[in-house]
Amino acid sequence: MDSITFEVAFTPNDIKNNNISQVCVLVDALRATTAMITMLDKGCNEIILTDEIYPEINNHVSNVETLYCAEDKSGNIAESAHFGPSLHSLERVDVRDKNVILRTTNGTHAAITLWNKGIENILVGSLRNAKTVMEKAVAIAEENGYGVTIVCAGREKGNITALDDVYTAGVLVEYGKQITINKNRKVTFKDSAKICRKIAGNHSTAIEAFEESDSGETMRKINCQEDIELGTRKNISTISPLISFTEQGELSIKNNEVKMNEQLEI
Repeated sequence: MDSITFEVAFTPNDIKNNNISQVCVLVDALRATTAMITMLDKGCNEIILTDEIYPEINNHVSNVETLYCAEDKSGNIAESAHFGPSLHSLERVDVRDKNVILRTTNGTHAAITLWNKGIENILVGSLRNAKTVMEKAVAIAEENGYGVTIVCAGREKGNITALDDVYTAGVLVEYGKQITINKNRKVTFKDSAKICRKIAGNHSTAIEAFEESDSGETMRKINCQEDIELGTRKNISTISPLISFTEQGELSIKNNEVKMNEQLEI
């Protein structure tokens, strides 16, 4: 019986360069990856990741309106942005059929870091799409003989570990375990995955873990307490997008599941 190995990178810097024999699930629970899934669920056409403070906003590309979503170092809306990645504020923002250029302090930096390391399979994960994203991760791993690595975005541009990410990683690993067992495959955990499962198991709820985290403290400081609860909502999304590299040299995220369904209905 072949085994699928699960491990966790506590920061993107823990991933070795050009280690393509793995599928990575990127997690920035509060708030970038949760915001990405939320925007796609709301009908966003495409998310372009950037680390530029003043990116070129090109509305004539594909004749689609483009908005800029960004936060400053404190987590508030960046001065030049149309809106920020607050999960609560996204409930009021219309992104349907629009493109969004996204820059966050940790999540987008982590995605760019992984891509620059040569990782080809990067899924966007959160509690919001926990079960679905792990089903896709395990399927890719099974097809290619890969392992699955949950990558925590961390804080301070990936230089320190974040509790909310580690808790989420533990939940995702547990889903990965059950999905793998259901496929009659053996499960192997690296110590990093065991640590995250233990941390997740030691918290009675996701809200408890997120409230205790430094990220949760940041949400309180910038009056975004609602984002803590919104970030802990589990399995309300059924999308599992892969980050891709466009011909224009940009990192792109689309809801390909919706596109496929639309094509089947025509």
